[in-house]
Amino acid sequence: MTSDNRYPLRLLETWRSLFYTPIYASLAGGFLEREGLDVKFSTCPPQFAHPLTALNRDAGDIAQSGIMRSIIASDFGAETVPVHFAKINSRDGFFLLSRTPQEQFRWDSLRGAKVVPVGFSPTPWASLQSALRKHGVDPAGLELLTGLSLSEAVAAFKEGQAEFVHVAEPTGEELLAQGVGHMAVALGPENGHIAYSSFAATNRYLEAHPETVFRFTTGFGRTLRWLQESTPEEIGGAVTEFFPETAPELIVASIARYKSQDTWPRDPVLNQPEYESLHDILSDAGLCLNRQPYSKVVRTDIAESALASL
Repeated sequence: MTSDNRYPLRLLETWRSLFYTPIYASLAGGFLEREGLDVKFSTCPPQFAHPLTALNRDAGDIAQSGIMRSIIASDFGAETVPVHFAKINSRDGFFLLSRTPQEQFRWDSLRGAKVVPVGFSPTPWASLQSALRKHGVDPAGLELLTGLSLSEAVAAFKEGQAEFVHVAEPTGEELLAQGVGHMAVALGPENGHIAYSSFAATNRYLEAHPETVFRFTTGFGRTLRWLQESTPEEIGGAVTEFFPETAPELIVASIARYKSQDTWPRDPVLNQPEYESLHDILSDAGLCLNRQPYSKVVRTDIAESALASL
């Protein structure tokens, strides 16, 4: 704590997407500031493979991250891993867009199709594989264009190098507005409530700065309530500063789509059924060999205490 009773906090995101609107709303709406936090917010620096590496090297305090990272680290044998203590997303926020419109999407249209998957994280592809298997489509039968950045993936799709592209918002809404892509399927409703993305910190930081973490979680809990009560237009107006290159109407459309599929939770408690569902997806995709204990990767007491104070 600083001398004027303010609490400094270095907050990291993995990448910029309207999927993570709760983060931007917590900042733009002043929810964290009103809890006495002085937040330095940034995207994970490129020298780190992902934000949890940055936390382990003391380049940040709290990070938005897929829980997959801690599960895999634990599966590799790490005695302790960054702990996830507040839920950001409770569903998959990615979509499959097709170049050819289908009056009613058919999963079998993906058999043998050329697809550009998400290239920067294993979780979106693992989640898509789960949905494919559920509908009787072997993921191994897809022809994947891999190793592309988001901009390269979009360019390849526009050039007709693939029949489907796997994206989040606002990229999906931009492709729809351009008439290049057509909505095939939203993965969020397909795979139900899963522990997709959450806030994490090292055990060391949680023990050394309990008041900062509590205040952060309290402010974030208020943010989630505001998101539930607010319209897409109100939310879009609040977070538009984080997406200066995206048309405001596409920001609103993206948020409306996410709200309609219950993407963001009503409270930050990361419950065990959501953890186990995500773990099933990771295990089925071969990303981890053994079941990792919920109690090692998740803490709920912080969010539960924060909720009791609201």
